[in-house]
Amino acid sequence: MCANAERHDRATTTRPAGRAGAAAAVLLLGGLLSGAAADVRVQDIARLQGQRTNRLMGYGLVVGLDGTGDGGSDPHTMRALMAIHRRFHQPVLSPEELENADNVALVTVEAIIPEYGAREGETLDVVVSAFKAKSLKGGQLLTTPLQFAALDEKDPATQQILALAGGPIELPDPAVPTRGIIRRGCTLESDFFYNFILDGCITLVLDDSHAGFPWAQLVARAINHELKNPAADMVAASQKRGRVVVMREFAEAIGPKNVRVRIPPYEMANPARYVSRVLQARVFMTPRQPARVCINRRTGSVSFTGAVTVSPTVLQIPGLGTVAIGQPVPEAQAGAGGAPKRQAAPSQDATAFVELLNTLSKLQLTPEQMVAAIEHLHRTGTLHAQLVYTE
Repeated sequence: MCANAERHDRATTTRPAGRAGAAAAVLLLGGLLSGAAADVRVQDIARLQGQRTNRLMGYGLVVGLDGTGDGGSDPHTMRALMAIHRRFHQPVLSPEELENADNVALVTVEAIIPEYGAREGETLDVVVSAFKAKSLKGGQLLTTPLQFAALDEKDPATQQILALAGGPIELPDPAVPTRGIIRRGCTLESDFFYNFILDGCITLVLDDSHAGFPWAQLVARAINHELKNPAADMVAASQKRGRVVVMREFAEAIGPKNVRVRIPPYEMANPARYVSRVLQARVFMTPRQPARVCINRRTGSVSFTGAVTVSPTVLQIPGLGTVAIGQPVPEAQAGAGGAPKRQAAPSQDATAFVELLNTLSKLQLTPEQMVAAIEHLHRTGTLHAQLVYTE
């Protein structure tokens, strides 16, 4: 493995809330480079295509409530009660017979199949949510069939009963009594197998925070370095009737988020071992982070990554003074009311963003003033970075 990898650390600076009594503190995060090697594996920043969760859903009835149900007033619940009475040969002759059934509630029932699939007989947690009931406290979910959440009338496979759910309901948050959980309350009636191999290849999907052509290319390079096997390549080449065969690379970046990895024929008998090596491959070099400034208006925080710089300019802060960035301040531009002049850096070159933030922090700006100043620099083209809002 290459030892000259780059690692991006984060420097953190905090300051108290601004002069206007704002409660939020401004958090300044900067991406700094160091020479230490990064310990990043492929599985830390990517997943296999096909590795995903699936949702099962159904409608059910909760009984045993202490007068907090909706069975006596909601027509949907009353129809469901009438249907279950017919199912067990106890037909309800008139809806008036269910007028006082306030110990029953109609609910939605959901379960999530794990990202690697599951087998018949496994049990999963179930989330139960009420439609109109005031509380599900003390309730019991009657046995409820579950199907795929996305039903397709033209595809009978999606309409099959895949699991059965039921059991006593727990309220994880007493402040939200209309949502409960049944621990291990869902029993699967079918196997859920996910196919990760297509046409002799697996495809890696990079997560959003690492998407981009530089990352995709470096992931492919790391996998090729990990899987390189000259002995196996020679054996495969010798089987081509004595002809010299140039072996192509195992992994290739096919987009900013996808890396396709070929499984050689001699590994198809045990693909799990091969896929494990792919996921454990170490990304021995990481690309430089893009220059990006992130603003969260709700918390009043500002963070940045990469080499964010600011061109020489003069910034006027109403009521506080003038900030010179990378150049001296003329006397005519001194702060109003005798406010002192501030200079971020006496240089004609671009100034590091962290120096600007440190200078603005010394002025004790409110979070709103800090954000406004950064947005102004971005609009004028003085701030050399992408501006992203995270709220």
